[in-house]
Amino acid sequence: MKNKLIILLLILVGLTSCSDNFLDELPKGVIVAKTTADFRLFLDNSDYRYTHNLSQTSSLVDVVSDDSQLDSIWFDWERGTLHAKQLYAFEPEVWLPDGEGLDKVWKQNYYVSTLVANVLNEIHIADDNVTLQRQLIAEAKVHRALAYLTLVNIYAKHYNPATAETDLGVPIVLNPTDLPSLKRNSVQEVYDFIIKELLDAAEDLPQNINHNFSQRPTQVSAYAILARAYLYMGNYEKALEYSEKSLSINNFLYDYNEIYTGTPRPENLLGLSKTTDKEMLLFKTTLSNAPASLSTYMKLDTTTFNKLYSGFTRINDSVAENQDLRRTLWFDKFTSRGMPRDSHVSFVFNRTSARYSADNANFDYIPISTPEMYLIRAECNARLGNLQEALDDINTIRDHRYLTGSYVHLSLSDVGGNQEVLDEVLLERRRELYGKELRLFDVKRLGLPVSHVTPGKLTEGYSVPANDPKLIWPIHYSYISQNPELEQNPR
Repeated sequence: MKNKLIILLLILVGLTSCSDNFLDELPKGVIVAKTTADFRLFLDNSDYRYTHNLSQTSSLVDVVSDDSQLDSIWFDWERGTLHAKQLYAFEPEVWLPDGEGLDKVWKQNYYVSTLVANVLNEIHIADDNVTLQRQLIAEAKVHRALAYLTLVNIYAKHYNPATAETDLGVPIVLNPTDLPSLKRNSVQEVYDFIIKELLDAAEDLPQNINHNFSQRPTQVSAYAILARAYLYMGNYEKALEYSEKSLSINNFLYDYNEIYTGTPRPENLLGLSKTTDKEMLLFKTTLSNAPASLSTYMKLDTTTFNKLYSGFTRINDSVAENQDLRRTLWFDKFTSRGMPRDSHVSFVFNRTSARYSADNANFDYIPISTPEMYLIRAECNARLGNLQEALDDINTIRDHRYLTGSYVHLSLSDVGGNQEVLDEVLLERRRELYGKELRLFDVKRLGLPVSHVTPGKLTEGYSVPANDPKLIWPIHYSYISQNPELEQNPR
């Protein structure tokens, strides 16, 4: 079976390079996969040894956000991360001649788009099992929808219903073998495409995730991605509807009091894997060829960290009790007495030495998961005036993340009105989704300014106001030089 998969990858995906550079095409007339079993093998590939697969999404996205406050180690920038330095410092030029020769995030997501297009063009021949054929088509569409949701939120302005029809999105490429024009579709057109793909797919998918095949989209993950997309569009009624649909199928949350042994530190976490993580709705990862792991750029100076994760009590200058277990389970650089020992802490929760130690992967896991659905439901309820329901979800998450007996439920009398409840929800969203490559998208949609400390110093060094164009990644110059119809993002 392994040899058959390799043959499929080499011939069906070992694609010839087309003039568009970031689009790979299947040579016309070449058909390798002939049965639904063949296509099942193909779509199941999530092997980290391959440079690209359907499970990879992004890397270094949140280096632009306020969740990245870098220490002095980032003074020594290598070629593969030079663009990250430019993004972090909000420099006018990002893709430098002595930096990366291509944008791996753009390349990966258009790989997914091209691969799915090839599958959809060829799978009609696999008519030996029509039910499975329809399921495979649906799975492919979910992967493609998420790829475009990732692209449009990195390389375009955030969705604004007043301007989405004219704001530049990203090219929607449905027929890569025809070498189409790569003129950018509008943000509205991209979102319309994403929503249609997901709605078309959902009815042909199994209901819940089978964790032995966590890379396969199901209804629960299609609904979850719909909830995310509608949230980004500001359609809170629809985002609420689909977050509730997802949670009605799977609402599992780990109690962090039960997933570690001994002192609550990252090295004492119970080792989970892509097949045992019950919060996972769809297996997704950072890039396997990424020049940096999350732990190298997802860092917080201790002042920001203690303000964000405020669930701790300082007993004296050297001892602290950490009620919010995410502090010591997600981050390192803590002493055995619960105090940060350095000026920065690093996010290590998703590394193989921490939560996913049962897997030997060379990338981080950033799956679609149940906590995000609780947070989407909470935000939508807060915005729609259902304040107690919003607080109920926040209390549920904190019950599962705080030291047993240390968290006191919030009530409306404790918090106040609509804005105060929403602020509490957004605070918890930032905490719980840290390290998921989603913060930049929230910064853009919430209209937040961003400030970064200077690496090696604890002083503010770089900043941009809300809605600044430097919060949008520019397109790599090599793609524009080969496809001049691609319009660049201003900075």
